[in-house]
Amino acid sequence: MNLNKQASAAKPALAADPMNELRLAAARKRLAESTGKEDAIEGLREIVANLLGCEEIGLFKVNSDNQTFSVCWSFGADLENYDLLKALGPTGRQQVMRGECYLTVENLERENPIAVGEAFVPIRVGDQTLGVLAILRLLPQKAAFDAHDLELFKLLSEEAATPLFGASSRSKTRKKGQGI
Repeated sequence: MNLNKQASAAKPALAADPMNELRLAAARKRLAESTGKEDAIEGLREIVANLLGCEEIGLFKVNSDNQTFSVCWSFGADLENYDLLKALGPTGRQQVMRGECYLTVENLERENPIAVGEAFVPIRVGDQTLGVLAILRLLPQKAAFDAHDLELFKLLSEEAATPLFGASSRSKTRKKGQGI
């Protein structure tokens, strides 16, 4: 799924929704005010658990080979032996490395909420994917992600890297720009 395309398509219909705008502003503020990596991780947990309604979350770092991932943190599930590459499959891996959210879905074309099993959100700086946020299980009272959630995924994709990965995100971008 192209996250930017989906979120952009949903934007006009959602622009008049003050509750969604407040939700996005709260998430943006929580990330921006993080005082360090541990606080940023706690902020991410708060955002995903409370604003998305998720009970199993994992944050994976892209390894230096740009082919594999290592678990950085998890909430609600032990992910030490979780195989993110297997969960993503080749298509999903390509999508997140390109900066697109990958959802396991039944049908994205419906106007109803998007039926989903898992969501994988790339965490990026510029055009570089530094990590993947895996949203593995929703709370029982939330059956699916909706267009508002896609907007929140886009925000997390674009704004979570620096608080979560700190100097490494800046240095990786700088090295890439210098051709190193």
